[in-house]
Amino acid sequence: MKKIITVLILLLEVFLIIYSKEITKEFILTLKIFMYNLMPILFFQLTITELLKNLNLYKIIPSKIEKIFSLTKNEALIILLSMLSGYPNNIKLLKDKNNEYLNYISNYINPLFIITVVSKVYLKNIKIGLIILLSHIISNLILMYLLRSKYTKTKEEHDYNLSISNTLNNTCNALKIILTNLLFISIFITLLKLTIPINNIIKAFLIGLVEFSRGIYEISLLNISIYLKGLLITIIITFQSLSIHFQIISINEKIKYIKFLLYRLLNVLLSIIIYFILVFLMYKI
Repeated sequence: MKKIITVLILLLEVFLIIYSKEITKEFILTLKIFMYNLMPILFFQLTITELLKNLNLYKIIPSKIEKIFSLTKNEALIILLSMLSGYPNNIKLLKDKNNEYLNYISNYINPLFIITVVSKVYLKNIKIGLIILLSHIISNLILMYLLRSKYTKTKEEHDYNLSISNTLNNTCNALKIILTNLLFISIFITLLKLTIPINNIIKAFLIGLVEFSRGIYEISLLNISIYLKGLLITIIITFQSLSIHFQIISINEKIKYIKFLLYRLLNVLLSIIIYFILVFLMYKI
C-alpha cells in the first residue's frame, strides 16, 4: 500500500511540474472565488452561529418541533444552526452527538452563499436562487422526518461557554479547512479539465461533483437555460461534492461513508422532485 501511495505522489509531482502554468491559473481563480465570494459571507455567518450556539437558545425551541421530528431541544437547535451556517459547522456541531442519522440528513450549505453569491452574483436571478435554496432545505427536512424513528434519545448536555476569542478561533479554523480543501482539490480539477475532452456542460457538472463551489462557478458561465443551471446547481449543492464528503468523514469518525453516500443520493432525488414542483408553481404565479 505504501508503494502505491508513493507512486501516486510521484505521479502527482510530475503532473505539477508539467502543468505548473495551468495549476497556477486554477489556484489564482480558486483564491479569487474564496476571497471575494465565499469568505465575506462565511466569516460573519460562522461567527454569528458560534455565538448563537453558546447562548442556550435550545430553551426557546417549541416542543411541537421536538415531537414532529423526534428530537431533543438541543438537537433541534443544532439542526437550526446547521441550516444557518451550513458546512462544515453542521458536522462539527453533531460530532459529539449519539444520533448517527442526524449526520446524514442535516447537510446544509450556507443559505447566504446561495442567495447572495449563487443567485445574485452568478445567476443574477433571485427567484431561481430561492428555488434552489428551498429545494435543498425541504429535501433535508423530509429525510429528517422519514428517519425520525431511527433516532436515539439521549440525555441533554450543555457545556456551552460564550467566548469571543474561542468563537473567532473556531471561525478561522473552519475557514482554514475550507480554503486548504479548495486549493488541494484545484489540482484535481485541473487534471480533470486537461484529460477529459467532453462538452462544457458535463465537464462543469463533473467539476461540481468534485468541488461544489468551483463547479457552481463553471455552470454559471454556461450558455444554457437558467432553469437547467438551477437544476444542476441544486444537484451539486445537495450532493455537496466529494471534497466535502472526505472532510465530513474526517471530522466525524462515527459516519459510515457508504450509508452517508446513499442518503446523499436520496437527498438529491428528493431535491430534484421539489425543484421541478417549485419551478412549475413559479410559472403558475
